[in-house]
This record gives sequence, C-alpha cells and structure tokens, in this order.
Amino acid sequence: KQWYQRRVAITAGSGNNKEALELYSTVLKEKAGDSQTLAVAANNIICINKDQNMFDSKKKLKIATTDTVRTKLAASQTNSIDFNSCLLSFYTNQLEQVKKKSLQLKEAGSPLAPLLLATLLVREKKFEDALKALQEGNSPEEVVQLSIAELMKKTGSYCDSADALKKVLSISKRPGAISLMASLTLLGAGPEAAADYLDAAMEELRSSGKYTNEEITGWALQCAKFCLAHDMPEKAAQNLENLLARDSSNIKALALLIRSYSLFDAPRAHEVALRLPDIDIPADIDLEQLEIGVGVTSGRGLRKVIQPEEEKINEANRRFETKEKKRKKKKVPTATLR
Repeated sequence: KQWYQRRVAITAGSGNNKEALELYSTVLKEKAGDSQTLAVAANNIICINKDQNMFDSKKKLKIATTDTVRTKLAASQTNSIDFNSCLLSFYTNQLEQVKKKSLQLKEAGSPLAPLLLATLLVREKKFEDALKALQEGNSPEEVVQLSIAELMKKTGSYCDSADALKKVLSISKRPGAISLMASLTLLGAGPEAAADYLDAAMEELRSSGKYTNEEITGWALQCAKFCLAHDMPEKAAQNLENLLARDSSNIKALALLIRSYSLFDAPRAHEVALRLPDIDIPADIDLEQLEIGVGVTSGRGLRKVIQPEEEKINEANRRFETKEKKRKKKKVPTATLR
C-alpha cells in the first residue's frame, strides 16, 4: 500500500495521465489505502476523464462523496470533489443540478463557485450577466481572472480586459501576454496608448534580468516597427535612439532610425545615414557585369532573353494570322432589279 501511494504521488507530479489513471484504478481495485486515499484517487480519476467516460466517473464520484469519507477529508479536498461533481453534472446536461450545486459551493466559500455560475450564463449567451457573476464573486483564482478578461473582450471592453490580464501575475510579465495586452489596448484606446504600454512593459522586461540582450533588442525593434506602422515615426525614432545608445553597432536599428527620421526630419535622416558602415566590395566582382545582369533579368529583358525558339515561331504565326484578317475581302457582285 505504501508503495502504491508513493508511486501515485510521483506519477501525478510527472503529468503522465495514462500511467496515473492505471495506478489510481489499481489503488481502488485493491483498496490500497484508507478511505481518504481512495476518495482522492476516485476524484483524480474524474479529473483525468474530463468529459469522457461519464459512466465510470459517476461510479467514482459515489466513492468520493459518502458521508463517512467526507468527515475525514480536509475542506480543500471536499471543495475539489464538489466542484468536480458539479462539472460532471454540466457534462451530462443536468443544468439544474449544476445551478444547485454551484450555489452550495458559493455558500461554502469555494473560490471557483462563481466560475460555474458564469459558465451556465455563457451557455445561455448571457455574457454580461456572466461577467457580473464573476466580478461579484471577487475570487482571487487566476482562472477566474482569465475568464473575466475573456468576457470583457467578448463584450467589447478591451482596456478593461487588458487590466484584468495584468492581475494574472503568473503570465502578465511574459512576452506573449504583453503582446496580447498591447493588442487589446490598441483596440480599446488607440495606437498611442498601446505604444506607451509597450514602452513600460519593455522597461520591466529589461530590468527583470530574465532575458538576453538579443531578445530585448529583438522586441525593441518590433516596438519600433509597431510605431512606424501606426504613423508614429517620432516615437519610433526615440525608441531606436535609446536602443542604439546601448548597442551602437546594430545595423537593423540604424536602418530603421534612418527610415523613421526620413518621415519627419530629412536632414537628420541624412546625418544618421552617414553613420552606416562602408561596404567592402571584393576585388573580383565586376560591377558593370552585375548592372548588365540586372537589366537583362528584369521585366521585358528577361522574357526577351529566355524566349524559346518555339515561342518565336508561334509569335510569327500569330502576326501572320492577324495580317490575313486585316486584308480587305473581295466584294461579291450583287444583282439589281430593274
């Protein structure tokens, strides 16, 4: 029994659901543990099954919800079992049971109860009511905050959705989440607000010390391109100047800076262009031949050079046929009545 319990703990932590399901089933079959262990194993099988194998999940739920077992479980364990019981009713379309159980969970103080109520309302297309239910629940659970953000986006409150995502601390400082929040800010408040948010986020990423200089530089270039794409060359130039102050040899940043200045300050663009390094042309390259090659391989020149002999014959035939059609037809004599 102790071996099974240790093995179950190790397997559950590894994320191997198939092996964990086999071990949980063996624990229940051989009753390798006390009633609390069996209840936890049954509950975990329900979690692994999700919306599959409903009949098996219902049988396992009976093991985990007996009165004698519930009195021996911790409050967090009973909340988890009740939540899974509610989900099982949802999967089997017992919506009245879901509503009843979710209200019981709410009274018991379960932080996930508002999520169940909101799920029912979303199913009925009542998105605003679902959002209100989640906000009134005031749950600190990250899954609830993510749901709030999704519903706000669905109802058109893009800036509020971005603010809700900022509360999800486990992801709010990651580049992917920052990109999403910038997109939401762009939709809700416009490009200038999105650019300001990106500047602040980039500063936080830079000061966190978690990312390499190459990653920071790549993101900074993307921010500059964002500013250029939304007609903010001055802001792009400012960001690129800051980037070049840290890495003066970055040719991509220098090229973007020239492009940015060319849109509002041509003399300054010319000054910056002088900072471009000279190109070393190998001595064995014939520039005249390259220029001729460019002329030959462009547009009509390319078609003229590579036109096959057969195509020339076809072209001659087409011209001949055209001339034949243009020839004046002979008049046919007509009889006149007198």
